Amino acid sequence: MKTLFIALGTLLFTTAQVCGCGNCKANAQTSVKSITKDEPKTVKLKITGMTCAGCSNHVATTLKALDGVVEQQVEYPGDLATIKYNPAKTSVADIIKAIEKIGYKAVAVSEKSTAKQG
Repeated sequence: MKTLFIALGTLLFTTAQVCGCGNCKANAQTSVKSITKDEPKTVKLKITGMTCAGCSNHVATTLKALDGVVEQQVEYPGDLATIKYNPAKTSVADIIKAIEKIGYKAVAVSEKSTAKQG
């Protein structure tokens, strides 16, 4: 019976000491923010030169192969690409260079200008 109380007491003590301050939620949020330091960013690009769905597939395939691109969506018609990328591995300039290398033009679009178009 003593062994059971000692084991339970040790278990309760160690779980209570996880965060050290008694407010586990605050520490969990702080540690999550420090872990997600390289949080993905999103950029919208206006792509010119696409004339069909095959062109948009070509751009999408190029973006998928680019190191640092986490997610991408290329719209034709509409000529817009929404790209989620890891800024520690690539940049908007690198993404635009990759698109231009395959024969299309790409320009970053701000959220305000896309709202005016729609």
